[in-house]
Amino acid sequence: MRAVNRTAASRLSSGPVCCGGRGGGRMRPGFSLIEVTIVMVILSIMVAVAAPRWVASLQRYRVANAANRLVADLKRAQLTAFRSSTTKTVTFDVSRGQYTLGDVKPLERPSGDYVVTLSEAPYKSSLISVWGGTGTQTITFDGFGIPDKGGNIIVASGNLERTITVDAISGTAVIQ
Repeated sequence: MRAVNRTAASRLSSGPVCCGGRGGGRMRPGFSLIEVTIVMVILSIMVAVAAPRWVASLQRYRVANAANRLVADLKRAQLTAFRSSTTKTVTFDVSRGQYTLGDVKPLERPSGDYVVTLSEAPYKSSLISVWGGTGTQTITFDGFGIPDKGGNIIVASGNLERTITVDAISGTAVIQ
């Protein structure tokens, strides 16, 4: 009798029993359907609030990188022209979203044309206009690094735009 009482006492102190006592096991730890549903609703609300900010941040990052790359490449063309005392031309193809630095060695490979396609990764941006026009536009730096023109280049990613202004006298490119 005493052994029976110990077994009953140990069963009472061990916590709730699964399935009305069948199976001899405890209730398994876990989450109820209500708890999982509440967590999913909270996560959905957080994603709905964060997603637009994340997309806007990604667009700002892309357009800033595209504008910085363009300014750096204009400076590279200008310095290459000055150091070699020859003309260097940057050709913009607005419809393709790319530009080419003529007679400049590419950074990524030992030979070939120096072509930057802004519509591809990591920039995923586009050229809106160059010198106020579309199509094919150019800027040529003479042997002293002086450009043949100045004006604005507009780069966009999504609904965000950056304007790069090239000074017609010094050739300095600045992001506005």
